[in-house]
Amino acid sequence: MQGPVAIILAAGHGKRMKSTKAKVLHELCGRPMIRYVVEAVRAAGARSIVVVVGYEADQVRTALANEPDVVFATQEKQLGTGDAVRACKPLLDDYHGPAFVLVGDEPLLRPEPLADLLIRQRQEDAACLLGTSIVPDPTGFGRILRDTAGHFLRIIEQRDCKPEEAAIREVNPSCYVFELPGLWEALDKLNTQNAQGEYYLTDAPTILQSLGRRVLALPVLDPDDILGVNARQHLAEAHIIMQARIAERLMSDGVSIVDPRTTYIDGRAEIGQDTVILPFTAITGPVRIGRGCRVGPFTHLREGTVLADGVELGAFVELKESSLESGTTVRHLAYLGNALVGPNANIGAGAITANFDGVRKYPTEIGAGAFIGTGAVLVAPVKVGEGAIVGAGAVVTKKNDVPPGETVVGVPARPIRERRG
Repeated sequence: MQGPVAIILAAGHGKRMKSTKAKVLHELCGRPMIRYVVEAVRAAGARSIVVVVGYEADQVRTALANEPDVVFATQEKQLGTGDAVRACKPLLDDYHGPAFVLVGDEPLLRPEPLADLLIRQRQEDAACLLGTSIVPDPTGFGRILRDTAGHFLRIIEQRDCKPEEAAIREVNPSCYVFELPGLWEALDKLNTQNAQGEYYLTDAPTILQSLGRRVLALPVLDPDDILGVNARQHLAEAHIIMQARIAERLMSDGVSIVDPRTTYIDGRAEIGQDTVILPFTAITGPVRIGRGCRVGPFTHLREGTVLADGVELGAFVELKESSLESGTTVRHLAYLGNALVGPNANIGAGAITANFDGVRKYPTEIGAGAFIGTGAVLVAPVKVGEGAIVGAGAVVTKKNDVPPGETVVGVPARPIRERRG
């Protein structure tokens, strides 16, 4: 394997999620949690990634099937985190070098502190480097014990803490860089003499120290970085933080988000400079929005939406699998599904494409400069030609295309004058 490598633990059941889905596949801002961890370690420098699966293993394999740098190891029984890492040994037996060890349910981990840990591990020639965090409330985390000089001693799990140890606010979020193959030596010395009767990975740093190896703990992670998702409530907390990060990134790139608190933007969305997103807008899926657009309020852009530069969408507009070219305006209460709209078209208030017949979805094409009147219905499949006009309330039935320059009105729609031009 090419190094550095990363091991991501994703074998747990996550019983508190009350779900048949693997815990790491619950979605955060449109994407499975584990994808954020995979991308963070990749951006931090990992070139090969081993994901340890167990509960609903096939679900996790399917979710990451198209990742060429990801391979899988299986933890056959839930015997603890140390046992989970040991399941990677057959894949990494010949590898010598640094290895991240992370958990798949901490989707807020950022690549910057991970990259810093990798650099420091090399500089310090450490057998193990722990990324730690100092938090206001350490409940649920293992505590970092240090000696009077501040040197790392060991990690103690919360369930094993004495009262004075439980008060420590420097915690272990399960973020490590180990040097391999030294880690395997430590794992071979683990035992189950703890409250859970499991093989704790957290014992490995202390074992390495006892063998005379260098172990350091650096508080480089922010409290937001280490939020572990173990219940639906945690997922909601992570959503709030991730949405703030997405909005901050977009605004730093020149997008105006009038009220980030009331706006939802999928992590896969791309938005160009000088676009304005008005309140109560939801952008879900890999939506692409060009420069200088205006979206909302109360607008829903769904998967497959593409807006060219200068598109304007009014209140309560919904788009799905639709592409709008530059200068087009869609007025309030309109719906476009599976539509291809040319430049400088006007879609009136309440106009819709009726694209679904109960079995299949069909496309609608609207040409450049076309005018679709208020409340019009375009029953797909249908085409409205360049410069054509569909009158208010008209119903253009399927396959009855409107030629370029023609005006149609009524139910069903019919021409009212000769074609223009």
